[in-house]
Amino acid sequence: MTHQTSIIVYRLTDKRIEVFSWKPQIDSVKPVMKWTAIVSGVVVFFLVFINPSFIIAAIGPVGIGIMAALMGNSKGYQSMARNQMEYEIAWRDAKKIYAYPSRSIIGLNLYWDNPETGEEMKNFVKAIFVPKNKYEDVLGYFKKNISEVPVIEGKFDVYHV
Repeated sequence: MTHQTSIIVYRLTDKRIEVFSWKPQIDSVKPVMKWTAIVSGVVVFFLVFINPSFIIAAIGPVGIGIMAALMGNSKGYQSMARNQMEYEIAWRDAKKIYAYPSRSIIGLNLYWDNPETGEEMKNFVKAIFVPKNKYEDVLGYFKKNISEVPVIEGKFDVYHV
C-alpha cells in the first residue's frame, strides 16, 4: 500500500497536547473475514451432503472464522494492526514555532535527550495538523501563550510515523 490515511486527534490543554492517532484500514478487514467464513462455511456444508469426504474442506472456513474471532477480540492485535499511538507534547517547552499556512500545519521545535548518545537533540519539529478554518486561532493561541518563542513562517519537513 503506497498511501495510507491516518486519523489524528488532538486535545490542547494549558500544559500539553494529547495526541491519539490510528490508521483505519484494518477496520475493513474484520467484516470481510467474517463474511468469507460464513459464506464458505455454507458452501462446504452443502458439499458435505453431496460427498461426506468434503468434511476436510471445512478446515478452511473454520480457520478463517477462528482468525476473525481472534482479531476481533484482541485489543493488542488491533492496536498493532491499526498503528495506534498515544503520546503527549509539552508545547510550552517549544523553542521555536514554525508556521506553514499553505498546508495548515504548525510545527513546534522541541529539544529532547537522546538516550543512546546522551546528546540533546535540537532539530526535532513536531507537526500539528490543523483544520484550515482553525489555523489562525491555534497559531494565535501558541503566540499568545509562549510569546518569547520566535515564529518562523515557511515550509518545513513533516514526518509523521
